Amino acid sequence: MDLSENTPLVLPLFLLNDTIEQRDIEHPDLTLEVTLDETLLANLCQNPSIEENISINLAQYSLSAHETEYETAISSAHQAQLILNHGPVLSAVVSLESELVFISPPMEMMPTFDLGEEEDN
Repeated sequence: MDLSENTPLVLPLFLLNDTIEQRDIEHPDLTLEVTLDETLLANLCQNPSIEENISINLAQYSLSAHETEYETAISSAHQAQLILNHGPVLSAVVSLESELVFISPPMEMMPTFDLGEEEDN
């Protein structure tokens, strides 16, 4: 997963329940989109130790419902976090006011940086 400033990070979200392991990754319930700013990128460039994780609360993000049953639910209060585990492995958690919880599948990532240097060919 390439991360760069001022680009969107889009993660599929699935209702956390007993059937989550059988779900098709191509058909999420919701989609979380957040624009990667300098601060968020700095937080994502960490690699926590095996025993720890880093929780990053999101202030600015958008949710899109892919299932009509969740359209009303996301119009009420909700909160989103990115969770960074050792690897680094990134996932997202969204909690709705209705007490529904949605999670994204864990994604291995290796942040890459464009330092503005071009290779001569």
